[in-house]
Amino acid sequence: MLKKMLLMLLFVSAGFALGLLTPFIQNSLVGEDGELLVPTIITPTLPKKELPLQKYSLTKLADLPRSTAPIQIVKELEATSSYTSYLFTWTTQGKIMTGQVNLPRPFDPENATTIVLLRGYVPEDSYETGVGTKNAAAIFAQQGYMTVAPDFFGYGGSDPEPTDTWQARFEKPLLVMELLDSLKIAGIQGDGTPPILSKNIGIWAHSNGGQIALSTLEAFQLTIPTTLWAPVSAPFPYSIQFFSDEIEDEGKSQRKWISLFEDDYDVFDYSVTQHLDMLKAPLQLHHGETDDAAPIAWSDEFVEKLEAAQVATAAATQTPYPITYYRYKGTDHNMQPKTSWNTAIQRDLTFFAKTLAE
Repeated sequence: MLKKMLLMLLFVSAGFALGLLTPFIQNSLVGEDGELLVPTIITPTLPKKELPLQKYSLTKLADLPRSTAPIQIVKELEATSSYTSYLFTWTTQGKIMTGQVNLPRPFDPENATTIVLLRGYVPEDSYETGVGTKNAAAIFAQQGYMTVAPDFFGYGGSDPEPTDTWQARFEKPLLVMELLDSLKIAGIQGDGTPPILSKNIGIWAHSNGGQIALSTLEAFQLTIPTTLWAPVSAPFPYSIQFFSDEIEDEGKSQRKWISLFEDDYDVFDYSVTQHLDMLKAPLQLHHGETDDAAPIAWSDEFVEKLEAAQVATAAATQTPYPITYYRYKGTDHNMQPKTSWNTAIQRDLTFFAKTLAE
């Protein structure tokens, strides 16, 4: 009898040693014939951990509900002989966002073609509406395009961005998609004027705006012609770790919260380089060879990966992906000197004239 009791204690101790914190022994350890039985041990099922950011992954963003709202002209910012700039307000995801819209002169509201401009990173304390986009927007407006450049949450007169920094980053493609929907369905409205609906839309994006543009194109598999200037196209999260040396603590806290994020989420779900097969839009890419903010190697590798992804997914048609890539010698992140900037913007005008007419 003592021997049987010792065996029972041995099995129970072994269960705890294996990490089974609350095992339940359902069968007796000794059968009717005196033979030792192996106990059935059940481990309680732990509740599934909630992953609130999973809905913002590039393959799930399109499943989220979207809404449209009129883009309301608030006040005039500047008037030139070829266009007028206005401040606008617009509601997206239940919050107010501001931005700048340019209406060309003369302007035919019945056949409005719009360029949406997505800026790169700008410190909040030095930002004002139009920074990062107004120069390119002016050229497009002079050529007859209506231009729309959102400030994004936390900038200009917009509502604050979400306190969760991951949500603030991952929701931007959804905000851009709602803007594109609103331009087509609700339109741009002034006081007592009929809404101006966009017939055709193109996208211009610089730096981190390029990452937002690519994420939007992939997540919603859009065919909107897009031009990218020195885009942040490196894999996530390296694309944000690269800039960590500019933070006061040299990225110490950033590495910690990235590590915590990776404990729960697959970073591939949020990386544009892992979903290149979802790209459908014609692209034009410009990058300066002396860019030290977003190295040109990122664009080199992006184009190589894009071509490889398209070969794998479109082998039957053998149709090359519609991307044109320009490298600029002696040119920095902001496409300076001015000769490079001028060349790039003229190439964009040609690109949009061709792709938006098709």
